[in-house]
Amino acid sequence: MPSKKSTGPSAERSAKLYMVVLPRIVAIFVLLVIAGAIFGLLMATKAQSEKKEPEAIATVVRTIESNHRPASRLWSGYGTARTMNSAQIVAEVGGRVVERPETIEAGERIEAGALIVRLDDTDYINALDSARQALKSLEAQIGGLQVEQEQLQNQVGYADEEIQAAKRDLERMDEAISRGVGSAGERDQKLASMLRAQRAQSVLQQQLDLIPSRRARLEAERSSQQANERIAKENLSRAALRAPFAGELQSVDVRVGDWAGLGTPVARLVDLSRLEIPLKVPASSSAWIKVGDPVRLWVQDPEGEPEQVGQVTRIAPEADSASRTMTVFVEVEQDPDTPDRLLPGQFVHGRVVTHDPKDRVILPRRAVQSNTVFVASKQEDGSRLIEIVPVRIAYSFESLLPELDPTEDQWVALESGYEPVEGSLVVVSLLDQMISGMRVQTAEEAQAAAAISKRDAEPGETEATTESDESDEVSP
Repeated sequence: MPSKKSTGPSAERSAKLYMVVLPRIVAIFVLLVIAGAIFGLLMATKAQSEKKEPEAIATVVRTIESNHRPASRLWSGYGTARTMNSAQIVAEVGGRVVERPETIEAGERIEAGALIVRLDDTDYINALDSARQALKSLEAQIGGLQVEQEQLQNQVGYADEEIQAAKRDLERMDEAISRGVGSAGERDQKLASMLRAQRAQSVLQQQLDLIPSRRARLEAERSSQQANERIAKENLSRAALRAPFAGELQSVDVRVGDWAGLGTPVARLVDLSRLEIPLKVPASSSAWIKVGDPVRLWVQDPEGEPEQVGQVTRIAPEADSASRTMTVFVEVEQDPDTPDRLLPGQFVHGRVVTHDPKDRVILPRRAVQSNTVFVASKQEDGSRLIEIVPVRIAYSFESLLPELDPTEDQWVALESGYEPVEGSLVVVSLLDQMISGMRVQTAEEAQAAAAISKRDAEPGETEATTESDESDEVSP
C-alpha cells in the first residue's frame, strides 16, 4: 500500500507539466507556420532583376605603332684623336738667336708666316753678296766672249782673203815660169807667203772653234753660281724661322742668345682646325660603313648631343683578327677657338651612322620576346585582342627615335614576320602576362573611356546635389 501512496503525487505533477508545455509547443508551431507563409508571400511578390552576363575586364597596356621606315644603324668604336697638321720646327742653318717676339710662347696661337725666332744672318748675307759678285763676273766673261767671237770671225775672213791673194800671186808666178820669164826662187817665196797666211788662218779658226766650249764652260759656271746664289738666299731666309701654317705653339725651346745648330729643335706647332681619329669599330661593320658616312663623337660619356661631328674619309683594308675590329679614319673640322674643342691625344668614343638601303619595321628591343611580338589587333566591336606573331630580327641598334617613342633607346629592325596593319598596335608593357586572345586596352583608350564615364556620371551627381539642397531648405 505504500507504493500507491507514492505514485499518486508523481502522476499529478506530470499532468501539470504536460498542460504547461503543450500550449507553448503549439504556439511555436503556429508562429513558424505564419513566418513560412510570410516568407513564401515575399518570395512570390519580390521584383525580378535583369540578369547580365559578366563582362571581361580589359588589361591596360602600353603600345607602339610602327610602319616601314628608313633605318640608321650605329657602330660604336674608340680611338685617340691626332692632328692632321703638325710640325716640329728645327733650325735649318746654324746661328745665334738674335730675335724672338714676345708673343712666341707655348699655348699662343699664331698665323701662317709669323716669325718665331730669327738667327744671326751676317754670314749668309755675305755669302749671298759673294755669289752675286761671282755671277756678275761670269756674266761679263760671257759677254766678252761674244765680242771675241765676232773679232775672230773677222780675222778668219781677213786671213782667207790673204790666202786667196797669195794663191793668185802663185798662179801668176807659175804662168811666168811657164813662159820663161820667172824664176823658181820667186815662186818659192810666193808659196811660203801663201803657207804663212794659211797657218795664221788655221790658228784663228782654232780659236774661233774653241769659243762654244769656252761659252759652255762659262755658262756652267754661271749656273753653278746661280745655284750658290739661290742657296745663299735660301739660307738667308732660313735664318728667320716662320710658322708654316696657322696653329698653336706646343713648345718653344730657344731664347735670344742661344746657339741653334743645324737640326736643333726650335718649336712645335699644332693645327687644331683639322683632326683625324683612327676609330676601332667591329669588323662586322665592313659591309655597312662607307667613305662619307657621318660620325658622332663624344669625349665624355656618349649621352645627349654629340660634342663633335666628323665623317669617314678612308677605311683600313685589313681587320685586326685579335680584337675583331677594323679601323676607319674620321676627319673632324672644328673652330680651334671654341672652349669645347677636341684636342690631339684625347680618347674619343665615336658612333658611325650607316643607312639601311631597305625600309624596315622598327620596334623597341624589349617588345620582342623569344622572336615573337604581341600585337593588339582591333576587332569589329572596337575591342582589342592579343595576337602572337613570330618575327625574325635583322639587327639591333641604339638610337633615340622620339617620333616613335621618346623614352626608348634600344631598337630592333625586323627582317620578316610582323607586317603593320591599320588598327594593329605592338604591345611593349606587361609582356610576361600576355596570352593569345587576351582582351587589352591601350592607355589612350582607357583614358578616353574614363573621361566619357566621368562625363556621363556628372548629371546624376548634379541632380542628387540639387535634391539635397532643397531638403535642407525645407527642413527648418
